[in-house]
Amino acid sequence: MQSQAQRTEPDTRHYLERELENLVQDRQIWHFLRAGSLDGIWYWDLEHPEHEWMSDEFWELLGVKPGSKPHSPLAWQDLIHPDDLKVATKNFRAHCADPEHPYDQIVRYKHANGSTVWVRCRGLAIRNAEGKPIRMLGAHNDVTSLKRAEASADAEQLHSRQTDEELRAFAYSTSHDLKSPANTIRMLLQEARLALRSGDPADAELMLDKAETTNEAMRTMVEKLLEYTRMVGKAPAHEPVDLDRLMSEVLDSIAADIRQSDAKITVDTFGMVLGTDWQLRQMLQNFVTNAIKFQPEDRCPRIDIRAVSAPPGRLGIEIADNGIGITLENQVRIFDLFTKLHRPSAYTGSGVGLAFCARVARSHGSDITVRSALGEGTVFGIHLPLLREAPSWS
Repeated sequence: MQSQAQRTEPDTRHYLERELENLVQDRQIWHFLRAGSLDGIWYWDLEHPEHEWMSDEFWELLGVKPGSKPHSPLAWQDLIHPDDLKVATKNFRAHCADPEHPYDQIVRYKHANGSTVWVRCRGLAIRNAEGKPIRMLGAHNDVTSLKRAEASADAEQLHSRQTDEELRAFAYSTSHDLKSPANTIRMLLQEARLALRSGDPADAELMLDKAETTNEAMRTMVEKLLEYTRMVGKAPAHEPVDLDRLMSEVLDSIAADIRQSDAKITVDTFGMVLGTDWQLRQMLQNFVTNAIKFQPEDRCPRIDIRAVSAPPGRLGIEIADNGIGITLENQVRIFDLFTKLHRPSAYTGSGVGLAFCARVARSHGSDITVRSALGEGTVFGIHLPLLREAPSWS
């Protein structure tokens, strides 16, 4: 009888697994498996670490001619991303110290054409009888297409979040901007009623005409809101815009705010630009209403809307006021969504107006400039594309 020490555990593996293990010893089958399921094999002599064999598939993956590089770790270490080399080195040391710690990470290599190749690099330390690692066997898998798909999905998700944020910002901005024309209509109706009571139907009719014009502007704004929700995330179409007409309509729509604050506003002549009418309308209205609102209690608003020098093909516009001003450290923050610099009890607002203005500026190829000092007013600037030639209406 065999002693207990001579007994061996029965081989419970499937017969096909045992058969495959024997087949792998065949050189032809080994090459088939290496080329068909992996993107490179590597074998490292840890006792003589300057020697590391890299299969041809790895170099071909990086666009490097096999045989042109020595079988040494130095041959690939200048191609791997430095941050990923640190991760791989840390995992290698941990795996050598503890077999249970996996040597498995995704790293970036630089392809010969300058692009990035993402590779999953796995390895297994081969140990001697004392458990000391003496060799390292590893495999490479090209996961570039997977990483690109992940990046594309992340970009789509980011775009979706930006779209949602843009919709919220526009909804807040529009609801805020509709209040001014609504107040103007109420004021005009009250004046029309007073005119009728005083026996002046001509004046009443004039007030009603202005109210109708303001109401039409509100209706257009609502229609553009619906149009915007359908087009959000897409580049808006730019068309010829008469900026003088637009500015006049903006001031008419906020007539109640202007009268209540006793604001004095001067406006230059601008001419035609290329842009999106409703976006420019809301941007200009935001600038002017902010200039009226952010004022000391004992000061009447003075607003100068002027043309200034700009690069060729662009129209420079500045909106200057004599308001409370903005500190230097806050001149960037004011364009962040929902940012409010003052207590609601001091100045009402949703904190989205200037964020929306910044979006409009970017859609017209510009940034908004700010010059301001606390207590000394603010100057906002923007460049708009000029209409270089007469539009064809045929």
